[in-house]
Amino acid sequence: MAENVLGALADLQEESKPEPKEGTNEAVSSVIKVETPNATSVLFCGSADFAAAAKGASGKAQQKKDGANGEEFRAPVIIASLNDKKVRYLSVGPSAGHIVALTGEGTYAWGLNGNGQLGLGAKGGYVHPGPVRAKLWDVDGDTPIAVAAGNRHTLVLYASGTILSCGAGERAQLGLGHKGAALNDQNKPQKVPIEAKVACIAAGHDYSLCADEGGALYSWGWSEYGKLGTGTDGSYNTRDSSIKITYTATDISKIPMEGKIIQVSAGKHHAACLTDEGLGYTWGDNGYGKLGHRDQKQRNAPTRVQGARFSTLLCGDVSTAGLGWPEYQGRPFSKQSGDGLVWVWGVLKGSNGEGATHPVPNYDVQGWAIDKSNFALGGTHCALSGEGAGVAWAFSPVAFGQLGLAPTASSRRTRRTRWTWGRAWWRGRLWQAWARRIYWSIPRRPRAWRRGSRPPRPCRRRRRSRAGRRPRRRPARRCPA
Repeated sequence: MAENVLGALADLQEESKPEPKEGTNEAVSSVIKVETPNATSVLFCGSADFAAAAKGASGKAQQKKDGANGEEFRAPVIIASLNDKKVRYLSVGPSAGHIVALTGEGTYAWGLNGNGQLGLGAKGGYVHPGPVRAKLWDVDGDTPIAVAAGNRHTLVLYASGTILSCGAGERAQLGLGHKGAALNDQNKPQKVPIEAKVACIAAGHDYSLCADEGGALYSWGWSEYGKLGTGTDGSYNTRDSSIKITYTATDISKIPMEGKIIQVSAGKHHAACLTDEGLGYTWGDNGYGKLGHRDQKQRNAPTRVQGARFSTLLCGDVSTAGLGWPEYQGRPFSKQSGDGLVWVWGVLKGSNGEGATHPVPNYDVQGWAIDKSNFALGGTHCALSGEGAGVAWAFSPVAFGQLGLAPTASSRRTRRTRWTWGRAWWRGRLWQAWARRIYWSIPRRPRAWRRGSRPPRPCRRRRRSRAGRRPRRRPARRCPA
């Protein structure tokens, strides 16, 4: 394991790191075989600098600017302290800097805790590098069944249909109100006042969603981009004579929907829900066409995604993905084993600008029996498992090695990379000088010729004399009679 872990994962030991073994499958660019102690072991790969990971690519850029690259695990490592805990649910959101795990022995959390989002009862310890027992999530006579991790807040759903929340509340994302003390950070889990029995939850960057057993949809938090689905983005001017626009911290709102909602998903600034008939709806920010409506126009209310019926829908940062089947004239067809084909829209390959504003099937894994419980979407990458194997790929250049497909680079390789970079820099400078010399050595036609293909017509106006005066016109000579 890499030296100087920098407090990233304090419980990782040398013996817990599996040795990667090359496989024979040629369907993906890299294959790594990982042997785990049991079926509920937790594998970790990517950045352990949770503050930078929560910011995505901009966090990586800030790391380089500060000269601190942080600790990264480019090959999967096993979190040894959770091996005997029988983990049954694990949650980390597309924009979250913390992780929450539900186990047979209680709730464990680690990562950023600057706003009390771990629910430990205090803000003390800005970062908890390894799993910490969060006893405040334990409720007598009730069992947590699901977790949703936002950027700086956390939601936990219990078997009784109750939601507890904690963390940052400045934008009403905790669901405790939108005025006064309700906007304060909460270090201890607080009950969200929803009378109905909740069936599913989701947490975005600064907003939250849920659906009850009757299929009703609820949202609360920050209204920017229309991601609450209330029909408006809640923008207004701070003063009558000012053009500065701000948005609204919104209390719990019920969103009118057709059909029974059985799943909700929250990305960074866009959201999705799914009905019991397989109809998918999306709303919010539509950058890169990630809402799937064949345009990039923002939607302030849930809008139906055409072309497919889905068994699950997931929102990331720049993309949306789902499992489902093509739809023709309102009916799904060509069903296969599992929960359907993989559909992705938004950014597909960020390195070369490839994207889609409508659902596009991924045929690389066609024929796999993929279960929706084994399908996950991160900020800019996707992972799934089926047929006894797992696949991960990225929509944009991977910043922190979160795909887990490459071993950790050695110090010797790092030095060689720096030396090669220096040679490439000088080579680029010489190329620029050589190209500049050739550019200026090419004969050029006059500037007036460059606009058209024909040379300019001769100017008919009379030239002035050197003194700046017009020459006097001489009288014409007349022939003598």
